[in-house]
Amino acid sequence: MEYPKTLSPQTTFWRDYQAAFSEITFVVVVMVWGITFIFSKDALQVIGPFAYNTIRLLLGAVTLAVLVGRDWQSIDRSYLWPSLITGLVLFGSYAVQAYGMQFTTASKAGFLTGTNLVYVPILSAWLLRRAPSRTAVAGVILAFVGLYLISFESGLNGLTIAPGDFWVALGGVGWALYIIVLARYSPYLNVMVYAALHVLVAALMTGICWLVVEPLVVPVTSTALWIGVLTTGFLIIGLGTSVQTWVTRTASPTRVALIAALEPVFAAIGGWWIGELITPRIILGGALIMAGMLLAELGHLLRQKGL
Repeated sequence: MEYPKTLSPQTTFWRDYQAAFSEITFVVVVMVWGITFIFSKDALQVIGPFAYNTIRLLLGAVTLAVLVGRDWQSIDRSYLWPSLITGLVLFGSYAVQAYGMQFTTASKAGFLTGTNLVYVPILSAWLLRRAPSRTAVAGVILAFVGLYLISFESGLNGLTIAPGDFWVALGGVGWALYIIVLARYSPYLNVMVYAALHVLVAALMTGICWLVVEPLVVPVTSTALWIGVLTTGFLIIGLGTSVQTWVTRTASPTRVALIAALEPVFAAIGGWWIGELITPRIILGGALIMAGMLLAELGHLLRQKGL
């Protein structure tokens, strides 16, 4: 006699709450992004962008390779193009962002990088044919205004596009493409293997640029360099990339971008912790970002219920 196959309570629980758990985990990763933003800024004062990116990307690739474990046995040809394309996008995003950060302020860099949340729904509709809901678009607008309020204390005068601002803004486009490319390929591949491979590709591309463009000198005695490398290479690129790749399997690109919009909020919290002034403008900006996330979440729930 055959008995009907049923899911165990543990399997059912994980299936029901996997999306929520992955997004909560990604919020934690974004919190680390915000807090460690200042570390990269300090590191880039003592080393070139390609050298810095090469070291931290290699550390991230090694971290991911260790986390893959026995799953390396699952590699086949299906990983080739996704890893090359995603690695190229990641390389370009880090390259232009790090280059631009040398010539602009931290607040401007945070805002201009955060504009990826504006590009994601537009590029998603074009590339993935996944048009966002109206509530998601409204949430993006609110989050965009919140990012502006947090990042530009000096008003419209802070929007002057200097060379550094241009490159960081271009990096915002790159991060939007990165989110979209992850959403395109991650559902069909082993998450950890895919993450390790495309980070390694980005590290190799960056290393080639380091050999060609910058002197092969590493200030090994610089505390700022190694703090930046360890926090961003291990925590952000290593562990963070695996989490971001994972969350894109259960959340839309727009939702991932909205969570990423919390980065300047956590940066402001980190600043407050070390004694920086948190103005009412920053508080209002953070509230608008949270409102944008809640509005997008409401739209997602209504769409699931067919309303």
